[in-house]
Amino acid sequence: MIAKSAIRLFLLAAWGGAFTAHAELPVEEVTVSKLPPAHAQRLYLTDVALPHLVDGKLTVIDGRTLKVEGMVSTGMFAQTTLSPDRSEIYVATTYYSKLNRGERIEEILVYDAKTLALKEEIPYPARHAQALPYRGTLRTTADGRFILVQNATPATSVSVVNRQTGKHVTEIQTPGCYILYPAQTANRFSTLCGDGTMLTVSLDSEGLPISKKKSVKFFDPDGDALFVSAAQEGNNYHFVSFKGHVVTVNVGGETAVAGAFWRLGNDADAKMGWRPSGYQPLALHKDSGTLYVGMHPNGFEGSHKDSALEIWVYDLATQRRVARTKTPPASGLVVSQGSSPRLYAFDSGKAGIIAFEGGRKLKQLGLAIGFGDSPTQLEVQ
Repeated sequence: MIAKSAIRLFLLAAWGGAFTAHAELPVEEVTVSKLPPAHAQRLYLTDVALPHLVDGKLTVIDGRTLKVEGMVSTGMFAQTTLSPDRSEIYVATTYYSKLNRGERIEEILVYDAKTLALKEEIPYPARHAQALPYRGTLRTTADGRFILVQNATPATSVSVVNRQTGKHVTEIQTPGCYILYPAQTANRFSTLCGDGTMLTVSLDSEGLPISKKKSVKFFDPDGDALFVSAAQEGNNYHFVSFKGHVVTVNVGGETAVAGAFWRLGNDADAKMGWRPSGYQPLALHKDSGTLYVGMHPNGFEGSHKDSALEIWVYDLATQRRVARTKTPPASGLVVSQGSSPRLYAFDSGKAGIIAFEGGRKLKQLGLAIGFGDSPTQLEVQ
């Protein structure tokens, strides 16, 4: 029999060898990767995260490869936007002291878009719209000096926050009106109203309102309502209606002025029930005047948020359709600007991104899914 002392020596030698081998492994260091330099195809996908509302996020995606570049936490029912120079990401969000109940705390988070580092937390009154993120629930004035926040308590109002001082300036009552459309050449914003008009609020240099003026009624909110997500071109915002009409509204003056409506498609398309759809149904490439609209067939009252199955391409100047392309189910569209544009569609159901070569004859370049849970807003650099 082997003596107990010999067994002990054997085990100690074995353990000692294991310890020596372990000690020879390199020491791991925790590091943080740097965000790649910004580029024209960078995407910002905002996800309200319906399965776990208290923990939303904004994902930064390289639109060239459809790979994740970074991510920031956005809290509960967050609304997001970018500064005009794309150097900062703003998040209006809610936290509760006991996760999903207790004291309601609101902030505007300021992230550095170059590093995704949190730069500032601006206290905010607890009244921002706890809704799905849309382009227009949070915006800035054209010069970036003021952050504009859509409130809903459920009464609608707009708050002005001074980005330079980090102070809440004022709350402006906007009963029956929702979503922000800032002007490009003046310190003012407009908002779409449920009575078929637009309300325009002009601000002074301190961010206080100096005039509030309503436009004439220019659309039928009951018969053919407008999607609130619009494509901006300077002072002009291009809207599409539930039944497939397009109208351009200029918000540069003290009163918004709408142009004439024109129809998407033809009589045969109308018989097949083709209608616009999604959370962001249209996108505009400004230099070429190319308008992209997500469309679905067999439309009916209430189908306006169904996924688009085709993308119709229009020459905005002539209002003529120049192409139509089938797409995997798409909840919204965005297009990069510049001489080599790409069109991107996102799918809320699969949290996916579909990339197309831009221009007027679309060619699908890639598709990737799994960027979250329930994204409803996409922006491009």
